[in-house]
Amino acid sequence: MDAWIIYPKSTIEKKTKSGQIDRTKKYAKDNFNLDVDVVSSHDFYISCEEGKIKLYYQEKEITNLPKIAIFRKYDIYLARQLELMGVKVMNSTQAMIDARNKMKTYQVLANKGISTPKTLYIVSGIKKKVFYYDQVCKFFNSSKFIIKYTYGSQGKNVHLITCEEEFNEAVKKYEGICIFQEYIESSYGMDIRCYVIGGKFVGAAIRKGADGDFRSNLAQGGHPIKFDYNGKVAKMAVEAAKAFNLDICGVDILFKGNDEYTVCEVNALPGFKSLEGTTDKRGSIVLLELINDTLKEI
Repeated sequence: MDAWIIYPKSTIEKKTKSGQIDRTKKYAKDNFNLDVDVVSSHDFYISCEEGKIKLYYQEKEITNLPKIAIFRKYDIYLARQLELMGVKVMNSTQAMIDARNKMKTYQVLANKGISTPKTLYIVSGIKKKVFYYDQVCKFFNSSKFIIKYTYGSQGKNVHLITCEEEFNEAVKKYEGICIFQEYIESSYGMDIRCYVIGGKFVGAAIRKGADGDFRSNLAQGGHPIKFDYNGKVAKMAVEAAKAFNLDICGVDILFKGNDEYTVCEVNALPGFKSLEGTTDKRGSIVLLELINDTLKEI
């Protein structure tokens, strides 16, 4: 087996019903001569006993592993196990861990000199987290700013704060495990989702939020619009993906105005709806191309 593409069980069921899994496997064989299987992450289990670790799939111990495993679901322990057994995991376990933590995202990007929105993290005691609304307002020189849960995704757990009551409610909800970020009005309800695969920029789309929503995520009702990207956007996206060593990366970029941009998010598990909805490219084929290119290097 050349590669596994690993999805959650619910996605496998949908793709099986639509025939997409069979089409993907056939396309891989016909166009790249690749043996690719699409498998469910929920059918694996790992055992540790007597100083040995064993990996099982559908209750059978695995003896023949693929050369590559592409993860379309966050599962750090399974990814790590496959890496320990010599499989090339994409994205790597460490890259997924780094990109999923929003504060670490901004630390990594800023350390590489890549523009990000002004961000604040307040270090507090473990048992007693104290946050001051006035302190945050002073930092941003504004009473309007963003609060994000450190481990959120798909636009969930992101709030536009306009008053102290909203601030206190959000901080309490996330038990202080959050960051504060400047509100960029010029990009209200809109961003650019860029795709970087195997270190190459493959496309981008503008994501427009649902009416009245400052978030642009498709999971929150947004929709993609064709975007004639420029070299500045493409370069910024590639640099962001490279900073995290991500093989499969979605980079969300905000409009700052005057042809300036800033990186809002780096996603290690990007959906391909924005790409597919605005170009002739398909996510499954992009992944097969990545597998084919990677096999030539390992």
